[in-house]
This record gives sequence, C-alpha cells and structure tokens, in this order.
Amino acid sequence: MMGPGWAMDPSKAAERTVINIETELLHWEQVVLRGELPGLDHSFSQLRPTLKFSYDAYLAWRGERLEALMDILKCAYDRQIEPGKRLDWFHAEQVVQAVWLRLGIVGGAWKSNR
Repeated sequence: MMGPGWAMDPSKAAERTVINIETELLHWEQVVLRGELPGLDHSFSQLRPTLKFSYDAYLAWRGERLEALMDILKCAYDRQIEPGKRLDWFHAEQVVQAVWLRLGIVGGAWKSNR
C-alpha cells in the first residue's frame, strides 16, 4: 500500500501495521453518507484519494508527530495526488487528521495501544 516516494526505514519492518483499506474506506463511506464529517461537504468519491493518501502517510510516518509532519505531508499530497483529484489543503488536512485520529493518534502524537 506504500505509494511512490515514501521513505520507509527498513529497521522498523517489525513495527509495520496492516490496514484493511477496503474496510477503512467502507467505514468512511458510511461516515460521509451519515454527514458526520462537519465542514467537509464533499462526496465520498471526492474524498477517496485523500483518504487513501492519509492511510499511506500513516503507514510511512507512524510514530511521528502529525503536527510536525504537516508541511511534508502537504508537499507529498501535492506531488502524489493529481490536481483534479486533490482537495484544497485546508480540507485535505482535516481528512488526514480524522484518519490518524481513527488509527490511534491523540493530540498529534502516536498513542501506542499495543
């Protein structure tokens, strides 16, 4: 699931997380249908590329402080997501934060539940 251009530290191979992206996307599709993403009035198909990007970013930078990564993530987002499929960064950042929160981030820092 790693996209091109993600730098992954091979020494962290044992720490890798497996995410069932289809299950996750189904979750977000239901969230969107219920209107539970305040401030984001995009369709699921508009959000899908940003959601997938958010999971890739989580896997690539798991353990890093999200707030410290925002400039890097914005550059990666602009580079990896086609312009016609991109949300403006204000909305994309909200999606990234929502995904990371779902995966265990609290206050911008990784909360290990393992």
